[in-house]
Amino acid sequence: MREENDDLVHHVNDVPSIPTILLLGFQQMMICLSMLLVVPYFVSSMVCPGDKETEIRVQLISASFVTSGIATLLQTTFGMRLAILHGPSFAYLPVLNTFQATYPCNEHTDTSLWQHKLQMISGSCLVAVLVMPLFGITGIIGFLSKYIGPITIVPIMTLLTISAVPDVEQKMALHWMSSVEFLILVAFIYIIGIAIGWFICFILTITNAIPVDSSARTDQNSSIETLRSTPWIHVPIPGQYGTPIVDVSLLCGFIASSFVAMIESIGDYNLCARLSKQGRIPESNLNRGFVVEGIGCMLSCSFGIGTGITMYAENIAIMSVTKVASRITMQVAGLFLLIAGIFSKFSAVLAMIPEPVVGGVLAIGICMVNGVMLRNLMVSLIESVQYTKEIVSCLRLFKKISIHTSICCAFGTYMTSLVHNRKMKKTFIGFW
Repeated sequence: MREENDDLVHHVNDVPSIPTILLLGFQQMMICLSMLLVVPYFVSSMVCPGDKETEIRVQLISASFVTSGIATLLQTTFGMRLAILHGPSFAYLPVLNTFQATYPCNEHTDTSLWQHKLQMISGSCLVAVLVMPLFGITGIIGFLSKYIGPITIVPIMTLLTISAVPDVEQKMALHWMSSVEFLILVAFIYIIGIAIGWFICFILTITNAIPVDSSARTDQNSSIETLRSTPWIHVPIPGQYGTPIVDVSLLCGFIASSFVAMIESIGDYNLCARLSKQGRIPESNLNRGFVVEGIGCMLSCSFGIGTGITMYAENIAIMSVTKVASRITMQVAGLFLLIAGIFSKFSAVLAMIPEPVVGGVLAIGICMVNGVMLRNLMVSLIESVQYTKEIVSCLRLFKKISIHTSICCAFGTYMTSLVHNRKMKKTFIGFW
């Protein structure tokens, strides 16, 4: 139900002009582009494939684009029917970190086992994500959503992004270019920031300002050869790495990640509905949305991506800037992603992006997710002292965890900027 006194230019059911639809759809695709690269880069190196790493990375990037495109089209057409864009979820990265610690890459690693590892990850994740459509069909998720609000979602999602800090540190430690890329992305949008970082790496390469074996170089032979050998058109198919295998330990971890992903999605869906001026989401719509999201997760796992899918917070954030919540713009974005995934040369070009640049993208992406999640607190009526103490207690819990002081300060800045109540603002400033 549409709210009164809204400032949207285009509402959910509105159909803008064709040029506007194409432009906004392309914009939404570009916003999520960098986030779509993180999981393929991480998984392709985690399975220790040796010389095949770039080739597998291209395949996973292509599969991520196709999966995101299909899942977005399904969700916007049959699921929540809001302006929603799906992509690989970061909620599954802690489990993959544990898997990497169990099967580390070193000089004694058998690089021929990469396919078996992908089968284990795919099979375990495929079974684990079945909880999503199960909760949607039975109506459990719709019932539980009434008791899951910002006070529940924000601490869980903050801890989730904190768990991704080791991945950020690993990528950022590769080269100082990661820090430069982070600063570039603070000032520029993703696609322009990546282009600038890539160009700087190219200049450093042709001038030999960095060592020959540096990860920031753009003339790595494996990447160039993969670009040449990659076909122009390739359609990813489920089970492309063989029959999925279920590992019990991975299965248990992925089930826990699926519950976290569902909590994240509840917050994202509600925030999207709020920005779209649609009011509170009915339980029936939420149940249907999770059935469709579960189908998208199953598709993602069967392609070997290694994670389920989730709604991208960056695409929600841009809605508050453009004031466009039209469903058809996101459907066009999903179609663009589908075409880009089939056009595998495009994936091969993206696979050539130096890893330090991807490290900067991952770092800024984590900050973006945290910022959007903390924005959920704006809709919570936290004027009472009781709620203030609850949030401060959560922040004290975060502070006890081994987090860099800079991250703690960032959280404090976010909280201070988001909470408008003077009394609470003083409380947070005093705490930090």
